[in-house]
Amino acid sequence: MINVAEITSTKGVEQAQKQMEQAKNRMALERKKANEERRKFENHHKYMMGGAVHKYFKECFSFEESEINEILEVAFKTTEVQKTISAIKRRAGVQVLSSPVESEVKSNESERTESH
Repeated sequence: MINVAEITSTKGVEQAQKQMEQAKNRMALERKKANEERRKFENHHKYMMGGAVHKYFKECFSFEESEINEILEVAFKTTEVQKTISAIKRRAGVQVLSSPVESEVKSNESERTESH
């Protein structure tokens, strides 16, 4: 004998599974779209940054990546660059925390005044 309740529940389970698979597929598609948008933004940002480096440092193509990294690391540690970054952040309304270079300069100044 066929149990009508069993058939109905089986169809309900099958329908729920089908809906779950469709939801998983929609979720995967949305993740893919989000990743594409993120990569598009990141790539645009990389091109922009590369263009800025090239604009102000025309010789950049004659250096290896590790050498460019070394140059930029030293450049960004200078007090002048740190002050400029802080000023730009203040203009943009970003709360500026004391940078490591500024803190180091201030501590060196206080040590000199204390020792004299």
